[in-house]
Amino acid sequence: MKPTKALGHISCLIISLTAAIAADSCTGAGNDSAVPKPEGWPRIELPGRNHRIHTVGPAGLMFNSDAAVSMQQKDDSSWWITVTYPQFRNAALYLTLSPTDRQEASAIMDNRRERMELNSGGATTVITELTSAGNWHCELAETRSSLTTPVQLLATDSASVLSGAFYLDLPAGSSPDSIAPMIKAVRDDMLFLLKNL
Repeated sequence: MKPTKALGHISCLIISLTAAIAADSCTGAGNDSAVPKPEGWPRIELPGRNHRIHTVGPAGLMFNSDAAVSMQQKDDSSWWITVTYPQFRNAALYLTLSPTDRQEASAIMDNRRERMELNSGGATTVITELTSAGNWHCELAETRSSLTTPVQLLATDSASVLSGAFYLDLPAGSSPDSIAPMIKAVRDDMLFLLKNL
């Protein structure tokens, strides 16, 4: 009986060693070839969700509290507004608020729509239309494939026209996916601005 027990122990030992060698070869232990890691995009810090009102001529405009806002009134009584976010280098929201009257408003809106179409470069653009709390007719244009002016806006209350574009100055070869969180954050701010005109 003793020889049979010894053979059983040897069989168990052989099976255990075979299993260990097979497991080791599956894990790639001893394999010196390098496996490249996927390239990651830099983390983009997003602005907060608080807004504050800025009085610009006859309008109250709501901008993100984290953004820097500069305003300049021109000779024709229009306002040029630049909104920059400290965490987004090479990016700015450029707006123009122009006084008008009911007759001119339609022509100005048509001119600005033509400019928006040129900025989109003929790419597919999604237009969101809404009427603000202050009765402004508003349009938000999103061109997801554009890396230069991915979001634009246009609004009028027949006494003023507000137009603008989020402009990006990115290096060639930039990926739309890598900047998507930044575009979404500014798009949300632009929509908030329009809803609260």
